[in-house]
Amino acid sequence: MKNYFLNRKENLLNPEDVLLDRKAQEKEDEGFKLESLSWPLNKKAIMAIFWIAFCLTIFILFRGFYLMILRGSEYEIKAINNKTRQILIEAPRGIIYDRNKNPLTVNIPSYSLMIIPLDLNKNEKDFESLILKISKIFDYDLEELKSIIDLIYRKNLNYSLDPILLKPEVSAEEIREFETEVEENKGFAIFPTYKREYPYKEIFAHVIGYIGKMSNEELEKYKNYPLSSKIGKMGLESYYQETLAGVSGKKIVELDATLKIKKTIQEISPTSGSNLITTLDKELQEVFFNALKKSVKDYSAKGAAGIIMNPKNGEILSLVSLDSFDSNILTEGKNKDLINYYLTSKRFPLFNRVVSGIYQPGSLIKPLVALAALEENIIDPKKNIYDEGEIVIVNPYNPEIKYVFKDWKNHGWVNMKKAIAESCNFYFWAISGGYKDIKGLGWEKIKQYWQKFGLGDFLGIDLPSEAKGVLPDPEYLKKIRPEDPVWRLGDTYNIAIGTGGLSLTPLQMSAYISIIANNGVLMKPHLVKAIEKPNGELISIKPEEKIHLSFKEENLRIVQEGMREVVLSGTATPLKYALLDIAGKSGSPKYGQGMTERYNAVFGAYVPFENPEIVILIVIENPTSNTGSTLPVIEEVVNWYALNRYQKNLKNS
Repeated sequence: MKNYFLNRKENLLNPEDVLLDRKAQEKEDEGFKLESLSWPLNKKAIMAIFWIAFCLTIFILFRGFYLMILRGSEYEIKAINNKTRQILIEAPRGIIYDRNKNPLTVNIPSYSLMIIPLDLNKNEKDFESLILKISKIFDYDLEELKSIIDLIYRKNLNYSLDPILLKPEVSAEEIREFETEVEENKGFAIFPTYKREYPYKEIFAHVIGYIGKMSNEELEKYKNYPLSSKIGKMGLESYYQETLAGVSGKKIVELDATLKIKKTIQEISPTSGSNLITTLDKELQEVFFNALKKSVKDYSAKGAAGIIMNPKNGEILSLVSLDSFDSNILTEGKNKDLINYYLTSKRFPLFNRVVSGIYQPGSLIKPLVALAALEENIIDPKKNIYDEGEIVIVNPYNPEIKYVFKDWKNHGWVNMKKAIAESCNFYFWAISGGYKDIKGLGWEKIKQYWQKFGLGDFLGIDLPSEAKGVLPDPEYLKKIRPEDPVWRLGDTYNIAIGTGGLSLTPLQMSAYISIIANNGVLMKPHLVKAIEKPNGELISIKPEEKIHLSFKEENLRIVQEGMREVVLSGTATPLKYALLDIAGKSGSPKYGQGMTERYNAVFGAYVPFENPEIVILIVIENPTSNTGSTLPVIEEVVNWYALNRYQKNLKNS
């Protein structure tokens, strides 16, 4: 019989198993139940454990996805910034010069207080005390500081290293106290910057403007600018912001474990902004500003506007608006009382009256009406009309109703030249609305000539906030006189002498006078002659023809001679003693009614009469004397120009 053996590497049954089974059997015989040693799991318990494990797994997966994918770049930036930092290097702003390369702005090395958003931690226990310290050290409004920090968090800028400008031009005392009282890397830091200084203060304020930190709206507009940027807020600083602003540099540094700078890894130098070489004449601006300021004071005026332009090329040599302001005060932002005065004063010092103010031109418009009448063959310029001192219009529907238009005096017999010289209202009522055998232009033709001269439209000067003015017509009456919107003969009479709602900017008035002075051509008014790039390249800005009107030479000459007679025999005879021959026209438009009726004083001139080099336009608000307030200013400016510029121009030519 064969023996069969099981081929195995180990025993199938261990001795311990046999002993345990035997022991268990013995216990069972004694009445001990083996089932009490185990507890079976039911199906619900197993499912509960499964779902708990499943949910934990899903949570871990989603958390990992959120941290590594959705916010991975953010934490990567944090990790990098724990090791390296990017420090902004501010670029110098371009300098603004006058036509003779005299600097009208200056950059001075300075320091500014910045916020570093990444270092801010609103959850720190001492955060409230920190911002309270900052507020006290730098005399900064606490609520405004809190709102800026809240804005940083709302716009998710709190992980940015780009500095945000909080206060420019901090003092050495403030810096010392800051470094003593505030720990490093708490969200606030002092950066080297440039202070923009305006050496001529209020003299060039409206034309140059000022700079300041960006508002919320400007942050949206200039998204590519560093948050610490200061931008132009008015004048040339604003209009040429992109030209004047440079490109910031940066320095990348490596930090040690205590966040101290260990070494510089890379440095990119900033590129300064381009310089502006303007058409302005610094010395002429000073003379004009001081003369206007004296007139405003002497005649208790509410304000003034003045512009001097070269009619041959459109270059603006001087631009003054009064009251004015100190550009340095607004740029520094420190003198809160004076800033509040600028913002709330009823003399409106921040308002650029030359390009944004609109005024009725009054009798200044009469040469335009005269030229229109000549071009349309309304009247022979030699024809004499007897000025009875008033025109009486009888109501065609009710003869008992009469409308009386009184001239400011009885001029007797007048032709066109005399009417311009003496500012005869009667004559211009006749040639505009008609009188006896004179047909009159009518409001449609008058408006057509306004528009030919560019009135009621933008001239495109390189300054912000240019106004268009108002050209009244029947549609205009529907808006301002809805109870009586019908255009009547009296409305035509009113616009013929520069009232009746006709409102122009001083810039438009000067442009209109320039067209007459320059034989029908208006060169586009502008303030910049050239742009000087950082590499020294000079880009010249060529004069641009804006309007070209083909008037009959003899008609234009009659109007020009009439304006010369204003000085020789008319309403501005004190000017005939000036050092250069002046042609011009005055205006005294009234505004308001009854107890609130007031007058402005307007005067437009060009010099010299033959081959004019400059046009001067002045508006003085509500002075105690009309021509008395304007003529001394014109004479002073013309005499200075004759001695300091005209003679030099003759020698150079």
